[in-house]
Amino acid sequence: MNEQATTKKQVAVKNSTAVAAPSIDLSLVAQDAGQGLSEVNMDTIQIPFLKILSSMSPQTKKQKKEYVDGAEEGMIFNTVTDELHGGAEGIKVVPCYFEPVALEWTNRGEGSVAPIVHPVDTPLWDKTQKDELGKARLPQGTYLERTHNHYCLLIDSEGFTSQVLISMKVSGLSKSRKWNSLVMAAKVKNGEQVINPPSWYYTYSLTTRPQTNDKGDWYGWDIKRSDPVSADVYAEGKAFHASVKKGGVEVNYEQENTGSEKTDNENPF
Repeated sequence: MNEQATTKKQVAVKNSTAVAAPSIDLSLVAQDAGQGLSEVNMDTIQIPFLKILSSMSPQTKKQKKEYVDGAEEGMIFNTVTDELHGGAEGIKVVPCYFEPVALEWTNRGEGSVAPIVHPVDTPLWDKTQKDELGKARLPQGTYLERTHNHYCLLIDSEGFTSQVLISMKVSGLSKSRKWNSLVMAAKVKNGEQVINPPSWYYTYSLTTRPQTNDKGDWYGWDIKRSDPVSADVYAEGKAFHASVKKGGVEVNYEQENTGSEKTDNENPF
């Protein structure tokens, strides 16, 4: 190869080398913080569900359109971001608001995938009869499902927070009651005064564990109280609590159940 050809080859190599884009000055980003989002509020976003993937979850099946790479039974799945969390490592959350409801479902493939939401003490319970699967059936064929909604702040590994919903039903109700008991039993001292702090004072560690009974196997929540939150997270938790309490958060149950069994976030056993 002559000198001219060598020079051309070197130039070609240099020209094909990707040039890294300059990083953005974060001081400029700070000046523009929040822009483009002025019309975004709780009515224009979806609060994600965090649910435990089961063996029936389409996110774990490669032949399904909902498949998420790396998804396995027992993992924790974010229904909006498709983010996965290992069940053994778990997640850290701050409970901000608890809401028990009664959800009226149609059978899969019949009608809407979204339920009708009733107060948890709805008189409709008096009209139900248990079917062969233990579901509380109404005369028209729909069924009621007692559900505990825990509105939380999810804290990631960098300390950033996001609003999420953890919905517990069927076998998960016992775990929900345990969680509520942990919150109610929390105590802190303010001078000589011992007080029960608001639910958003402590973080809670949620992992998943395999469970079994004579009807089957599944993964369920394991919940432990952790550390107190920072002042910033406390303020966020209080604001989120107030927003949910006044009805400023709308839950889209379709995102939890579209493309999956209605009970795939909680084993029916």
